[in-house]
Amino acid sequence: MHRVRVPKEQLRSGAIRLRGAELRHLRDVLRLKRGAHIEIFDGEGGSFLAEVTAIGASAADIAVKSAIERRSESPLTLTLAVAIAKGAKLDWVVEKATELGVSHVLPFTCQRTVPERGDFASRVSRWRRIAAAAAAQSGRTICPRIDEVADFSAIAQQAARHDRSLLFWERGGAALEPPEKRNVQSIVVATGPEGGFTEAEAAQAEATGFTIATLGPRILRAETAAVAAVALAQHRWGDLARGATG
Repeated sequence: MHRVRVPKEQLRSGAIRLRGAELRHLRDVLRLKRGAHIEIFDGEGGSFLAEVTAIGASAADIAVKSAIERRSESPLTLTLAVAIAKGAKLDWVVEKATELGVSHVLPFTCQRTVPERGDFASRVSRWRRIAAAAAAQSGRTICPRIDEVADFSAIAQQAARHDRSLLFWERGGAALEPPEKRNVQSIVVATGPEGGFTEAEAAQAEATGFTIATLGPRILRAETAAVAAVALAQHRWGDLARGATG
Protein backbone atom coordinates (compact mmCIF):
# COMPACT_ATOMS: atom_id res chain seq x y z
CA MET A 1 0.00 0.00 0.00
CA HIS A 2 1.36 3.41 -0.93
CA ARG A 3 2.31 5.65 2.01
CA VAL A 4 2.12 9.44 2.10
CA ARG A 5 3.31 11.79 4.81
CA VAL A 6 0.96 14.68 5.65
CA PRO A 7 1.27 17.39 8.32
CA LYS A 8 -0.34 16.54 11.63
CA GLU A 9 -2.60 19.59 11.47
CA GLN A 10 -4.18 18.29 8.25
CA LEU A 11 -4.87 14.95 9.88
CA ARG A 12 -6.89 16.63 12.62
CA SER A 13 -9.46 17.79 10.05
CA GLY A 14 -9.97 14.25 8.71
CA ALA A 15 -9.93 15.55 5.12
CA ILE A 16 -6.67 15.93 3.19
CA ARG A 17 -5.93 17.45 -0.20
CA LEU A 18 -2.76 16.38 -2.01
CA ARG A 19 -1.14 18.39 -4.79
CA GLY A 20 2.18 18.52 -6.61
CA ALA A 21 4.52 15.53 -6.64
CA GLU A 22 2.32 13.34 -4.42
CA LEU A 23 -0.71 13.93 -6.66
CA ARG A 24 1.30 13.11 -9.79
CA HIS A 25 2.63 9.93 -8.20
CA LEU A 26 -0.83 8.72 -7.17
CA ARG A 27 -2.46 9.65 -10.46
CA ASP A 28 0.23 9.08 -13.11
CA VAL A 29 2.52 6.42 -11.62
CA LEU A 30 0.25 4.34 -9.40
CA ARG A 31 -2.86 5.21 -11.48
CA LEU A 32 -5.07 5.20 -8.41
CA LYS A 33 -8.74 5.92 -8.82
CA ARG A 34 -11.53 7.09 -6.56
CA GLY A 35 -12.09 4.49 -3.83
CA ALA A 36 -8.45 3.34 -3.68
CA HIS A 37 -6.86 2.97 -0.25
CA ILE A 38 -3.52 4.41 0.85
CA GLU A 39 -1.72 4.78 4.16
CA ILE A 40 -0.95 8.23 5.50
CA PHE A 41 1.37 9.09 8.39
CA ASP A 42 2.26 12.32 10.16
CA GLY A 43 5.95 11.69 10.86
CA GLU A 44 5.31 11.98 14.60
CA GLY A 45 4.04 8.46 15.31
CA GLY A 46 0.55 8.43 13.75
CA SER A 47 -0.36 6.15 10.85
CA PHE A 48 -3.81 5.81 9.26
CA LEU A 49 -5.75 4.00 6.57
CA ALA A 50 -7.25 6.50 4.13
CA GLU A 51 -9.39 6.48 0.99
CA VAL A 52 -9.04 8.49 -2.20
CA THR A 53 -12.41 10.22 -2.51
CA ALA A 54 -11.56 12.30 -5.59
CA ILE A 55 -8.58 12.64 -7.90
CA GLY A 56 -8.21 15.08 -10.75
CA ALA A 57 -5.87 17.37 -12.65
CA SER A 58 -5.05 19.69 -9.75
CA ALA A 59 -5.65 17.76 -6.53
CA ALA A 60 -6.54 14.49 -4.84
CA ASP A 61 -8.91 14.44 -1.88
CA ILE A 62 -8.18 11.90 0.84
CA ALA A 63 -10.48 10.86 3.70
CA VAL A 64 -9.04 9.35 6.89
CA LYS A 65 -10.71 6.04 7.76
CA SER A 66 -8.99 4.45 10.77
CA ALA A 67 -5.74 4.27 12.70
CA ILE A 68 -3.09 1.68 11.82
CA GLU A 69 -0.88 0.19 14.51
CA ARG A 70 2.72 -0.12 13.39
CA ARG A 71 5.68 -1.35 15.42
CA SER A 72 8.39 -0.09 13.15
CA GLU A 73 10.10 2.35 15.52
CA SER A 74 13.14 1.31 17.51
CA PRO A 75 13.05 1.50 21.32
CA LEU A 76 16.50 3.10 21.04
CA THR A 77 16.76 6.87 20.64
CA LEU A 78 19.67 6.95 18.21
CA THR A 79 21.45 10.14 17.16
CA LEU A 80 23.89 10.14 14.25
CA ALA A 81 26.43 12.97 14.34
CA VAL A 82 27.93 12.87 10.85
CA ALA A 83 30.58 15.05 9.25
CA ILE A 84 29.69 16.88 6.03
CA ALA A 85 30.96 14.97 2.98
CA LYS A 86 31.57 15.94 -0.63
CA GLY A 87 28.80 15.94 -3.22
CA ALA A 88 25.68 13.92 -2.58
CA LYS A 89 27.25 11.39 -0.20
CA LEU A 90 25.30 12.64 2.79
CA ASP A 91 22.05 12.28 0.82
CA TRP A 92 22.70 8.53 0.78
CA VAL A 93 23.68 8.48 4.46
CA VAL A 94 20.47 10.27 5.51
CA GLU A 95 18.35 7.88 3.44
CA LYS A 96 19.98 4.72 4.78
CA ALA A 97 20.18 5.96 8.37
CA THR A 98 16.45 6.72 8.24
CA GLU A 99 15.73 3.21 6.96
CA LEU A 100 17.78 1.83 9.86
CA GLY A 101 15.70 3.73 12.40
CA VAL A 102 17.85 6.71 13.37
CA SER A 103 16.01 9.30 15.47
CA HIS A 104 18.11 12.37 14.91
CA VAL A 105 20.81 13.45 12.44
CA LEU A 106 23.36 16.10 13.42
CA PRO A 107 25.47 17.14 10.41
CA PHE A 108 28.64 19.02 11.32
CA THR A 109 31.86 20.52 10.00
CA CYS A 110 35.26 19.86 11.47
CA GLN A 111 38.91 20.56 10.71
CA ARG A 112 39.15 18.22 7.72
CA THR A 113 35.75 18.99 6.21
CA VAL A 114 36.31 19.20 2.44
CA PRO A 115 33.46 21.49 1.27
CA GLU A 116 33.84 25.18 1.93
CA ARG A 117 32.08 26.26 5.06
CA GLY A 118 29.08 28.39 4.21
CA ASP A 119 25.32 28.34 3.84
CA PHE A 120 24.08 24.75 4.01
CA ALA A 121 20.37 25.66 4.12
CA SER A 122 19.49 24.13 0.75
CA ARG A 123 21.28 20.89 1.61
CA VAL A 124 19.52 20.63 4.97
CA SER A 125 16.15 21.11 3.24
CA ARG A 126 17.02 18.35 0.78
CA TRP A 127 18.08 15.99 3.60
CA ARG A 128 14.74 16.58 5.33
CA ARG A 129 12.86 15.68 2.14
CA ILE A 130 15.02 12.58 1.70
CA ALA A 131 14.34 11.53 5.30
CA ALA A 132 10.58 11.93 4.83
CA ALA A 133 10.64 9.82 1.66
CA ALA A 134 12.81 7.15 3.31
CA ALA A 135 10.48 7.03 6.32
CA ALA A 136 7.51 6.47 4.00
CA GLN A 137 9.31 3.75 2.04
CA SER A 138 10.56 1.89 5.11
CA GLY A 139 7.25 1.81 6.98
CA ARG A 140 8.28 4.19 9.73
CA THR A 141 5.77 6.39 11.52
CA ILE A 142 8.31 8.96 12.75
CA CYS A 143 10.59 11.04 10.56
CA PRO A 144 14.03 11.67 12.06
CA ARG A 145 14.90 15.22 12.99
CA ILE A 146 17.58 16.73 10.75
CA ASP A 147 19.38 19.62 12.43
CA GLU A 148 21.09 22.59 10.87
CA VAL A 149 24.82 22.11 10.28
CA ALA A 150 26.86 22.69 13.45
CA ASP A 151 30.58 22.67 14.18
CA PHE A 152 32.49 19.94 15.95
CA SER A 153 32.55 21.69 19.32
CA ALA A 154 28.74 21.43 19.47
CA ILE A 155 28.90 17.72 18.69
CA ALA A 156 31.43 17.10 21.46
CA GLN A 157 28.87 18.39 23.97
CA GLN A 158 26.34 15.69 23.02
CA ALA A 159 27.84 13.06 25.33
CA ALA A 160 26.14 14.38 28.46
CA ARG A 161 22.71 14.02 26.83
CA HIS A 162 22.87 10.27 26.14
CA ASP A 163 23.33 6.97 27.95
CA ARG A 164 26.16 6.01 25.57
CA SER A 165 28.31 8.18 23.31
CA LEU A 166 30.63 6.68 20.71
CA LEU A 167 33.06 8.38 18.35
CA PHE A 168 34.37 6.06 15.67
CA TRP A 169 37.97 6.79 14.70
CA GLU A 170 40.12 4.79 12.30
CA ARG A 171 43.33 5.67 14.18
CA GLY A 172 42.42 4.27 17.56
CA GLY A 173 39.79 3.00 19.87
CA ALA A 174 38.66 -0.40 21.03
CA ALA A 175 36.11 -2.83 19.70
CA LEU A 176 32.75 -2.48 21.41
CA GLU A 177 32.25 -4.61 24.46
CA PRO A 178 29.15 -6.83 24.80
CA PRO A 179 25.98 -4.87 25.62
CA GLU A 180 25.76 -3.78 29.25
CA LYS A 181 23.20 -5.21 31.61
CA ARG A 182 21.93 -1.69 32.28
CA ASN A 183 19.24 -0.40 30.00
CA VAL A 184 20.60 1.84 27.23
CA GLN A 185 17.78 3.97 25.85
CA SER A 186 19.67 6.81 24.19
CA ILE A 187 22.92 6.79 22.23
CA VAL A 188 24.88 9.14 19.97
CA VAL A 189 27.36 7.85 17.39
CA ALA A 190 29.77 10.23 15.66
CA THR A 191 31.64 9.59 12.41
CA GLY A 192 34.14 11.81 10.66
CA PRO A 193 34.87 13.37 7.27
CA GLU A 194 36.82 11.90 4.34
CA GLY A 195 40.14 12.80 5.99
CA GLY A 196 39.10 11.50 9.40
CA PHE A 197 39.09 13.20 12.77
CA THR A 198 42.27 14.87 13.99
CA GLU A 199 43.96 13.70 17.19
CA ALA A 200 42.87 16.94 18.85
CA GLU A 201 39.22 16.32 17.93
CA ALA A 202 39.33 12.74 19.20
CA ALA A 203 40.88 13.97 22.46
CA GLN A 204 38.25 16.71 22.79
CA ALA A 205 35.42 14.21 22.30
CA GLU A 206 36.94 11.78 24.80
CA ALA A 207 37.32 14.57 27.36
CA THR A 208 33.61 15.39 27.12
CA GLY A 209 32.52 11.77 27.65
CA PHE A 210 32.70 10.01 24.28
CA THR A 211 34.13 6.51 24.06
CA ILE A 212 36.59 6.22 21.17
CA ALA A 213 35.65 3.09 19.21
CA THR A 214 36.64 1.28 16.05
CA LEU A 215 34.70 -0.17 13.14
CA GLY A 216 37.36 -2.80 12.47
CA PRO A 217 40.77 -3.08 10.87
CA ARG A 218 39.83 -1.69 7.45
CA ILE A 219 39.61 1.99 6.46
CA LEU A 220 36.00 2.72 5.54
CA ARG A 221 34.72 5.54 3.38
CA ALA A 222 33.06 8.29 5.41
CA GLU A 223 29.58 7.39 4.19
CA THR A 224 30.12 3.67 4.82
CA ALA A 225 31.33 4.35 8.36
CA ALA A 226 28.23 6.44 9.17
CA VAL A 227 25.78 3.76 8.05
CA ALA A 228 27.83 0.97 9.66
CA ALA A 229 27.86 2.85 12.98
CA VAL A 230 24.07 3.24 12.93
CA ALA A 231 23.54 -0.43 12.05
CA LEU A 232 25.94 -1.56 14.78
CA ALA A 233 24.20 0.55 17.42
CA GLN A 234 20.76 -0.68 16.37
CA HIS A 235 21.94 -4.29 16.49
CA ARG A 236 23.51 -3.99 19.94
CA TRP A 237 21.02 -1.71 21.70
CA GLY A 238 18.04 -1.30 19.38
CA ASP A 239 15.80 -3.61 17.38
CA LEU A 240 17.87 -4.68 14.36
CA ALA A 241 18.29 -8.19 15.75
CA ARG A 242 14.61 -8.78 16.45
CA GLY A 243 12.08 -10.29 14.07
CA ALA A 244 9.52 -8.37 12.06
CA THR A 245 6.43 -7.34 14.00
CA GLY A 246 4.45 -5.50 11.35
